[in-house]
Amino acid sequence: MPDKLSDIATEAVDSPAAALPAPPSRLALALNEAQEEARAALALADPVKAVHGVRKGFKRLRALLRLAGAARERAVAQRARASRRALAAIARHLAQARDTAAREDALDDLVAKADLSAAARRAASRAFAPAATPAADAGVGAHRAALEAEMARLAQALPRLGAALDDKALPAALTAGYARARRAGRAVDPQDDESLHELRKEIVAQRYQMELVIHAWPALGQMWVDQLQRLRDKLGKHHDLSVLRALAEAHPMRADGGPLWRAQLLAAIEARQEKLAHSALLLHARLFAEKPRAFRRRLSAYMSAVSERK
Repeated sequence: MPDKLSDIATEAVDSPAAALPAPPSRLALALNEAQEEARAALALADPVKAVHGVRKGFKRLRALLRLAGAARERAVAQRARASRRALAAIARHLAQARDTAAREDALDDLVAKADLSAAARRAASRAFAPAATPAADAGVGAHRAALEAEMARLAQALPRLGAALDDKALPAALTAGYARARRAGRAVDPQDDESLHELRKEIVAQRYQMELVIHAWPALGQMWVDQLQRLRDKLGKHHDLSVLRALAEAHPMRADGGPLWRAQLLAAIEARQEKLAHSALLLHARLFAEKPRAFRRRLSAYMSAVSERK
């Protein structure tokens, strides 16, 4: 037993330091943030805002779970895929409140960007107005129990899901998503609503996944994510107009071709969608100009530079 303070100090220096726990991966941190975002939205009183917030949180979670789905451990990969499917199914049940707001936004966009008359906009809004929704079914409503149950299951799985991908594996995983989004954009038919909608899904995933590497070069990383969001918004507006067009086409047409607002609306939708598809694909071509291998090298170089500085 040491009898001097100097001996104690020497022993303390010579003793092996206790291993510090590894910091959580960026995937783990992002999964926790996305889950908290969805939980916070559940508490909102406004049904439209609650649905929007939950769906946004779920989209982010599903994008991150796609990364976790590439885990080497089979059980973790299966859990990630099962969670993605469950979140997608619940989100579909929450569509009504969001769809009403999206329809009104689409009509406003046509007035601003496609010269739809205010009178035609009002007539279309009245024609497409949904029947009154019972208060119990508005917003999250009857789906709250299912939402909370799935969130609880996900919370239990988050530690393993977050550990599925360490930071060194991020460039390869992000490149896989980049390659999917690149292929989807190059194969898309601008006249085909469904292929544009599928492209939008890939862009949504890439947009949330790329947030994980903003730290490697904040100015460039944030700009990249912002441009992915712009592309997502263009494709989202195109999709909302497709839904609006289906409603207009299903609306009864009189023998004389009326109502007049119907023809005006369909013409405005066609013109606006053509512009949106064109500008979206131009932006896609810029964002996805690099081949996947070059994208991965560049991303790895940025992350290595940050790691070496540390």
